Amino acid sequence: MASLITVNDGTGATSSPALVLGYKTSRQSQNIVHDIIGGGIAVTLIRPRPRAGTLELFYLTEAAAFDALAKHARESTFTLTDTERPSVNMTYATEGAIDLALDDQGRKRWIVSVGYQEVEL
Repeated sequence: MASLITVNDGTGATSSPALVLGYKTSRQSQNIVHDIIGGGIAVTLIRPRPRAGTLELFYLTEAAAFDALAKHARESTFTLTDTERPSVNMTYATEGAIDLALDDQGRKRWIVSVGYQEVEL
């Protein structure tokens, strides 16, 4: 199993997508640019926010997909670990929509899309 999502609420609950189908991330700069009277600029440098974006999780069964949807509705943080792509490992909180869709091609598989904000504990 390459990917595992752990719910960090003390229950030991996990979710194992068959595949992380999509991973989209960005980091928002927090720098502040100041215009100086008479010309020029000054910049206040601030560390960027942690990663945020969307995870697309592919599940082979309806039950596993609905279970992942329910787990992501919990008031908790989550840990993503991926043995094939360790650079995507992170702890995150949900942010925005958590969507569930039936795969258009085979109409038997399920995709859970999770808006996330990485958190640094």
